[in-house]
Amino acid sequence: MILSLGDAALVFLISAAASLWIGRAAIRWLSRAQCLAPLRYEDCPPLLTYQETKRGTPTMGGVFVLGVGTLVAIAAGGLRQREGWLVLGAALGLGIVGLFDDLLKFRGRNATGLRSLPKLLVALAIGAWIGLSFSLESASYNVVEIPWVRRTLDLGWGWVPFAMLVMAGCAHAVNLTDGMDGLAAGCVAIACSMLGVWALVGDPRDRVLVPWCASLAGACVGFLWFNSFPASVFLGDVGALGLGGALGSISLLSHTALWLVIIGGVFVAEAVSVMLQVASYKWRGKRRVFRVAPLHHHFHLGGISEPKLIVRFWIAGLLLGLLSLTVIDLP
Repeated sequence: MILSLGDAALVFLISAAASLWIGRAAIRWLSRAQCLAPLRYEDCPPLLTYQETKRGTPTMGGVFVLGVGTLVAIAAGGLRQREGWLVLGAALGLGIVGLFDDLLKFRGRNATGLRSLPKLLVALAIGAWIGLSFSLESASYNVVEIPWVRRTLDLGWGWVPFAMLVMAGCAHAVNLTDGMDGLAAGCVAIACSMLGVWALVGDPRDRVLVPWCASLAGACVGFLWFNSFPASVFLGDVGALGLGGALGSISLLSHTALWLVIIGGVFVAEAVSVMLQVASYKWRGKRRVFRVAPLHHHFHLGGISEPKLIVRFWIAGLLLGLLSLTVIDLP
């Protein structure tokens, strides 16, 4: 089990190197298999024009990101306690749903993949599974840390619906953020790294989560070598949903789910922008709040270039993550 910052850094580097090593071969295989990103915005001409620039780029790169991240975490002792198995189940469970979604999109032109409801139900079920796993044994497990107050809030039986909300929200927020080259992968790498620091300095039982944080962050950084603008491969729903599931489960098991709202502020902003857009369109006579949602496309259509926009979102994610660390007192 990883107990030191140095060990975590080593796992991060091994995972990043492994992702770099297999990435090129994985991209060639995806290209030969014709796993190419489909067009998705037929009803939105500005986004359709943007999507045309990505035509022919392989997708489903999340398969090797999750594969590397999972294998390295397991090798580093990530399954020595039950918490590690829960993270594995959440990441692979939602990753498989995302894989099925990606494969359905290859059926033909304008194929849309899975509907939202099945993906939501799976995320809710996984959240309930995580919420019940320990709460049935110990009522003291049903707590979450309140940001900056440094006190915990006992949710009681509200812990299970809270876990369901966190899992569904996190998985879908990461998926919505995965709309530009390297945007989601970079923000996930930052969020995983920050959660890893929290796991290192928190309760000793949280340290089994450190291999997962370090390995997944490293795999995302290695993936960015190929996914940065202009992308040679995309995450796909398999990667976005799987990584979102991992983030959500780690935050729940380390009791930092409310901190994740700060650490993952970019994901929150992306998800909220979509909810506001849909609500406004439906209840305000088809009036829009943003040019288009999610939020990154709103700024892009406002004239900010894609590379600059991505880096700015990474900077925002890093600053928010560091903001959460300002309350940590190291010995």
